[in-house]
Amino acid sequence: MDNLENIYFFITLISVTITILSLRYTITIKRYIEQFRIVSKKVSNKEFHTRLNISAKGQLGELTNNFNYMIEKMGDNIEAVEYKHLQLKSILKSISHGILAIDINGNILLINDEAKKIIQANLDQTIEGQNIATAIKEEKILKEISKFRGSNTNEKSRLTMEDGTVYTIKVDPVYLQNTVNVIIGSIINIENITEKVKLENMRSDFVANVTHELKTPLTSISGFVETLRLNENLDTQTRNRFLAIIESESDRLKRLIDDILLLSAIENTESRVLEKINLYDTFNEVKDMLSYIAKNKDIDFSHEFLDQSLYVISNRDYIKQIFLNLTENAIKYTPEHGQVKVIVGSNGKDIILQVIDNGIGIPKEDIQRIFERFYRVDKARSRDVGGTGLGLAITKHIVKSLNGKIEVKSELNKGSEFTVTIPKKIS
Repeated sequence: MDNLENIYFFITLISVTITILSLRYTITIKRYIEQFRIVSKKVSNKEFHTRLNISAKGQLGELTNNFNYMIEKMGDNIEAVEYKHLQLKSILKSISHGILAIDINGNILLINDEAKKIIQANLDQTIEGQNIATAIKEEKILKEISKFRGSNTNEKSRLTMEDGTVYTIKVDPVYLQNTVNVIIGSIINIENITEKVKLENMRSDFVANVTHELKTPLTSISGFVETLRLNENLDTQTRNRFLAIIESESDRLKRLIDDILLLSAIENTESRVLEKINLYDTFNEVKDMLSYIAKNKDIDFSHEFLDQSLYVISNRDYIKQIFLNLTENAIKYTPEHGQVKVIVGSNGKDIILQVIDNGIGIPKEDIQRIFERFYRVDKARSRDVGGTGLGLAITKHIVKSLNGKIEVKSELNKGSEFTVTIPKKIS
């Protein structure tokens, strides 16, 4: 009987011991699981600095070490991805063209701010994830991109908008890595080339105008030379008249070439020699050159310098050219007994140069175009007074090179007022 009781006691003792050990192990496991839960929650909130602080051995210890290593590698990988993403965004933002990447279905993967402006999207709006059909508000651009979407070749087109803006749209296919026939999307480059097109048109017009302007006097010279050569018995008066015409056309040709060379020199900033130029002294040189023209037309040619010490840092010939072009034009296009006045002063930060006349004036519809190369309000009259059509274009370029501006007020048959504003401190 005693042996049976001892067995029961021993069994009970073992059971209690196992129960206590199991309970203790369960509590430990539960504590470890709670640790895993807390740490995993922090990791899901991107707190990759957190770690499991469990001093366990065996398989649980190995699991702990592996989990901590996984957190560390995950943090490093995400940090690297975020850094690369930041680099990519910075690169995209710095690109002056509109760049967007789309997948094969037309969903936007990446887009920069310039592209958002072009497609008329809100800069603060998240466009990534949207389809181009809903994101792109410009119908012409959407139609052009949709036409090339999924193409396996590089496509390029030029698009002119209703407001005159010109874009080039280039679509490049994106292939699945290590493949040459599986397209996963497209990179779209939209470039605003409006100014480039304008310059191309201006260059083309300039060449055409130069050709025309050179051809006219050359044709005239050639014609009269041929006439003189074939008619040796021309009377002296007729011969002299023809020679005078040839001389006049030659002078006109020389003036035209000189003006073209001057324009080229103004645009070539590298060859520019800068010095301190006194405006009063420079104007007096021009006044001496033009006084006889004004006197012959009985024009009251006056000037008013509010400060004779005013100067600019520039090329002396350029400043002289501003005075010469504006003043000579005023005298040429002012009828006899008229008035031309030059006023130079300062408002503190700017030098203000005005040339005022009571001449024939400029029609309202021509005022916006008078600074264009070879543009003439009255072509016949301009040629009669010896104009090349480049004077005001040259003046505008010079003023622009001085960081200044030129404005004109004019009324037909009442006169014109040209105002040049140049910053005082010019480097």
